[in-house]
Amino acid sequence: MSINEKVSPQQKIERYRQRQAAARYEAMIQKTGSNCVLVNLPDGTLATVELSQQSLQDALKYFEGVAYGEYSRAEAEELIIKLYSSNLTKHGDKLTEAGNAFMNDLIKQTVMMAKEQGLGGEQTIH
Repeated sequence: MSINEKVSPQQKIERYRQRQAAARYEAMIQKTGSNCVLVNLPDGTLATVELSQQSLQDALKYFEGVAYGEYSRAEAEELIIKLYSSNLTKHGDKLTEAGNAFMNDLIKQTVMMAKEQGLGGEQTIH
């Protein structure tokens, strides 16, 4: 892409999605040495979740789908770009405090949806 080419909102969202997933995954690996996290669910249970950069990107895509369902395309794109950019540090390689909270909540929501669909107990939810 040349300097004069305009980046579309979808391209920005894709970049931010990839950076956010990579930042969360790398932070998790650095902190725990594992790609598994424990998630405290509202019903008091704990779920072990194995994450990959792809599963994090998929969760973000799900979130984007919800935004597109609630707002016009232009409004949703603007909101997603604003949120995703605020979730990353200036260099785009680490999550901000708000970004960590957002990703943790997104992971929790994904696990809760998976449990509602019949996954749970000792199973690992991807």
